[in-house]
Amino acid sequence: MELKIRKSDVDSFLIDFSRRNQFKPMVVELASGRKRERVLEDAYFLGFHCKMEIGSGDKVYLFKATRNYQFIGEIVFEAGGLKGVSYAKESEIEKVVLKFDRMKYIVKVFGRPNNEMRRETIAKVAYFVWERKGGIGTQDLENWAEAERIVQDWVRIFSDGFIRI
Repeated sequence: MELKIRKSDVDSFLIDFSRRNQFKPMVVELASGRKRERVLEDAYFLGFHCKMEIGSGDKVYLFKATRNYQFIGEIVFEAGGLKGVSYAKESEIEKVVLKFDRMKYIVKVFGRPNNEMRRETIAKVAYFVWERKGGIGTQDLENWAEAERIVQDWVRIFSDGFIRI
């Protein structure tokens, strides 16, 4: 059964969903009319980001990680004019449907988080933390702990500028 998310709750829902499902395998489908095509597979879910912009409407971003990525997050899609969001859970698959004017994205996450991908991401953030401190010192454990907090707090990854949109 699909649960419709109220417009006022979309941002907090997407943040919570992102925190809960980071680094899990993901599949993304694009549906337009009756046509449905798979646009992404063999990737890991990093999270959604919803940007409420006065005048130009809401934008939703989806970020992924792959084994060969060079950045903390790569954008899967950026879409504006959000019309509705729904959520469903079927056994081990969680599904979010984002409806826009003439299309909808279906994002499915499943399975266990990829711990290797998580460690790799934390290592990249720890390096950036070290760089921001001037690249001086050997506070590796402190930098790692800070990086873990940043990666775990999905909203902070944007507010601290680790992912820019």
